[in-house]
Order: sequence, then C-alpha cells, then structure tokens
Amino acid sequence: MLTRRRWLATSLNVGALIVVGRPARAAEGVEVAAPSVAVAAIVAATAGPGAVIPIDPALGPAQVRISGALVDVRGNILLKGDELAQRRFLDDPRNAAKLGASLRRALADAYPARAADFEGNHRTWSRAFAHDVLQWNGRLERAAVRGQRVRDQHQRAYLLEWAGATVDPSASVGGPGTLATLADGPRHAHLASYREYVEALVRALVP
Repeated sequence: MLTRRRWLATSLNVGALIVVGRPARAAEGVEVAAPSVAVAAIVAATAGPGAVIPIDPALGPAQVRISGALVDVRGNILLKGDELAQRRFLDDPRNAAKLGASLRRALADAYPARAADFEGNHRTWSRAFAHDVLQWNGRLERAAVRGQRVRDQHQRAYLLEWAGATVDPSASVGGPGTLATLADGPRHAHLASYREYVEALVRALVP
C-alpha cells in the first residue's frame, strides 16, 4: 500500500552530475516537481545541475510540474499495475531514456531559451546510459524468471517483465523472495544513484 510516509515529500537541490561526454549545462532557475526520487534523477540529468526538484507524491507516476504547470511526461511508456507498481516504472531502465525525451520536450516548452542545453544534456546522459542497459540486458538473460509465468506478489512487474518473465496474477509461482527486500527507489535524485538502484534490482534476479 502506498502511504504518505513512504512517499514523504522532500525538496532536493540537485548538484552536479557525473556523466560521460560533455558536462551538463547548468539549469539555475529551473524548478520541476517530480513524483518520486527515480523520476527526479532523470529530471536532474536532463535539466542539468542547479535545477530545484521537489518531490511531490501527489503527482501521478509520470507527471511533473514545471514552473507550476502540470505536465504528463509518460510519452509512450505504458503504466500498468496498481499505484505502487506504476510508480516503479523506472525499474525497467529502458523507460529512462523515453522519460528523458518527454522531459526534454516539456522543459524546452517551458524554457525555450535553454532548449539546446536540455537536448544536449539528454543526448549525453542517455547515450552513456544505453551502454549500462545493454550490460544489464545481457546479465538478465541468465535470470531464473526468464520465460516463466510469475505472480507479481512484490509489485515489481516492470522488473520481472524486463527480465523476460510474464506477469500473471493466476501463476502458481510468486516473484523471487529477494524482491521483498529491495528499496522503493534510488536514495538520491541523480543518475549515479539511479544506476546503483537498477544494479541492485539486477542482482536480486541474477546474484
């Protein structure tokens, strides 16, 4: 059950990011409220250092608020499952670049003078991140759940399906017990922390 305590709002002033390639361009004066720390990490990578990113759990899983305006940034990301499962759509890191593209467009609409910076930031981090995703994909080919029908008892549908499982509420087999101990999301709103979080997800399925 999603509780206010679990998604207690905090305000994050995001510092510099470490990415491969051109350094992210600063985004002082940019404010984007995000529904979760995971989404905030993608906002930070796309907006650049200096953006202020408060966490607002009242927002939908793929909604942000840019300069006070509510924006749906799901793009072609499919939201599935209950509210908690949907808030974990970034458990499948293939959704990260898609989210980043939607955020890039939304930020450019709100701050047109900085559109080129947002585009460059997104290109830099997403290209580097794509290498990580390929590495994780290779490791998940050895996941025991691959090709299996699995009941999503731990609300990790995005992770299970990324690993090649079919989520089926009537399946006799539940998700691996290791999923019960996973964190709800990254600890910090920056890309390095999100990478660490996804790495922990992969290790839970492929020790």
